Amino acid sequence: MADFSGPIARTLGEINLTSWQGIGRLALGFTVLFFIRLCGVAVYNLYFHPLRHIPGPPLWIALNGLRSIYKMRGILEFKYIEFHEKYGEVVRVNADEVAFIRPEAWKDIYGHGHAEFPKHFPGLKLDTKKIVFSGSKDHFRYRRAMLPAFSDKALRLQEPLIRVYIDLLIKRLREKSELDEPVNMVRWYNFTTFDLIADLAYGTPLQGLAQGKSNAWLDNIANIIKLLPIMAFGSVFPLGGTAMQFLAGPQIRNAEKKHYTFASKMTMDRIYNKKQPDRGDFMDFMMRSRGQEHEMKDDELASNADLIMLAGSETTATLLSGVTYWLLKTPHALKKATEEVRATFKSDDEITFDDTRAKLTYMMACLQEALRIFPPLPLGMLRIVPEGPPVQIAGVTIPGKTQVSVPQLAAFHSERNYYRPSEFHPERWLAEATTDPKSPFFNDRREIHKPFSVGRRDCIGQNLAMHEMRSILAKVLWNFDLKLDESSKNWHHQKILALWVKPPLQVHIKQRAN
Repeated sequence: MADFSGPIARTLGEINLTSWQGIGRLALGFTVLFFIRLCGVAVYNLYFHPLRHIPGPPLWIALNGLRSIYKMRGILEFKYIEFHEKYGEVVRVNADEVAFIRPEAWKDIYGHGHAEFPKHFPGLKLDTKKIVFSGSKDHFRYRRAMLPAFSDKALRLQEPLIRVYIDLLIKRLREKSELDEPVNMVRWYNFTTFDLIADLAYGTPLQGLAQGKSNAWLDNIANIIKLLPIMAFGSVFPLGGTAMQFLAGPQIRNAEKKHYTFASKMTMDRIYNKKQPDRGDFMDFMMRSRGQEHEMKDDELASNADLIMLAGSETTATLLSGVTYWLLKTPHALKKATEEVRATFKSDDEITFDDTRAKLTYMMACLQEALRIFPPLPLGMLRIVPEGPPVQIAGVTIPGKTQVSVPQLAAFHSERNYYRPSEFHPERWLAEATTDPKSPFFNDRREIHKPFSVGRRDCIGQNLAMHEMRSILAKVLWNFDLKLDESSKNWHHQKILALWVKPPLQVHIKQRAN
């Protein structure tokens, strides 16, 4: 076998680690080896990798770290839109990752009928007691214990609890309307949904609506969101990520620990508070699994109540903010939705879960369009194809160990799926758009629209979310005339750090004339 040590030794010379010159030569050697390896990996990824037949941005495919850099900057999902526009419906966005915006990919990746594709969360420390991170066996058990809390029957029982906070929101907005100054609707929607879910999960509100100010829960979540770019960086460069976490300061580094301690205390207070038996909230339903095969232990209740708090409040407040903004940017849609609500109900006391679902066709179309143009979870939920023979996803052969997803923002904003996708058109969701070939929206591929995902791991709280959004939006439109403040005219230009980084949504609100 040939000996290459001679040429390398002659190039570097004799290395003396006690001198700066020797250290420099050693560093040069490591740098040369690093770049040789980097070039070798890039050549393999581009020309010999099993995914080489799938088009995508060459530089991203060659150098894996680029994805995380754009994720840190909060613009990754917008790059995916560009890539799908340029390369098509199936794009290799990384050396080992493929993104799909074809409707059939939902079933092939997330649906039933095949072995479950494991979830993939690069850079995150996973609490496997949370249903979204749990393995298949625990996931089935958790879902069985939690589903009864989100049934139509359960939500009807919970409606009086929920209405308390929706009515309090309207009361606070009436007070704000008298001050003749714009109102930050993001803030008030957040107060409402967090108070509401806290009561359903823990039996106590967070007093956001009552006091009109933030609280420990919201502050901790804000700190955790600040950590998300660091986590993204750390998933590719572990040493760099650790250094950045250290530099971020103890307040941010300890945010997750403080948050979990706070959430656990609230759970234990709810479980062992004898003053609140059988109140029909989430915890009550989940605790009914005690003594059964699918029972949830105290720490599992704490983890999943914490998850419900974030997933059931932040995302709902995001969608309400989004639909409010897009309605105010689209005057004809605002006028039509408002007229529909006010013509349907003589007073806002008549606005109920069942009636908003059955009677407000156009307002529901507005919510559907908001879920499309401003999805609360705009990401692609990564799955990994199991080891073994290649599988077919949306008609494309994909080998094992490949990361796959349907990136929601890219799928919902593609001209391949929707007519004028960057514009707010509730009409695309009306029945006539699906039956009239003359409608400009007739050929929209609505089956790509799965904002709550599909399959065995779809969003367990989607029923509650839709009830909340319909009721809150209907009450706001029934009670107030709204106008967008000039400072928020480009509100939708936001970054995405797992969640939308929402600036204030300043709205002028005026009580409707009788």
